[in-house]
Amino acid sequence: MAARRHTVPGHLVGAGRVTLSRTGGGAGPDWGAYAVLYTTRPVDGGSEAVIGYCMPDDPLLDPAWGLHRQQPYGPAGTARHPLGDYAAASDPARGRSESPASYGQRMALFLLRIATATRLVHSPRIIDLPWAAWTLATEQHVHLAPDPDHPGRGWAGHHQVRVGRILTLQPKQP
Repeated sequence: MAARRHTVPGHLVGAGRVTLSRTGGGAGPDWGAYAVLYTTRPVDGGSEAVIGYCMPDDPLLDPAWGLHRQQPYGPAGTARHPLGDYAAASDPARGRSESPASYGQRMALFLLRIATATRLVHSPRIIDLPWAAWTLATEQHVHLAPDPDHPGRGWAGHHQVRVGRILTLQPKQP
């Protein structure tokens, strides 16, 4: 079964645990850093990874989080391209024998690996908000094909990946 990739107009609104990180670079000299949001939500008997992005200097991010500051060995500058374009520039191009659906899944899994790593790596540069409300302008929505090594469990526990631009982010005040 191949992944289905399609553009989904509209906004997705949600709330819950959110992890933020500064990532990017590595795709070439024209690519800078992104602030990436990762959260999950239940859908259709499975789980969807929600991956949002904005520029690290975006005013919707609290400057106290430090995502706007370049870190040693981290990506320099600020990216100005959609996150999906970054994935395409970072991973090998689609080969002639690769279907568009397979390529879409590969790009979604590339971003999913980046996003889930933020929960696995304990670093002061990763911001974990126990609860935040957010709005995302969906750019990509991919239904993942089953993981052949873990049937029924999805990829990192996810059956879908949604990628989009962060429009609002409001953490719960202590």
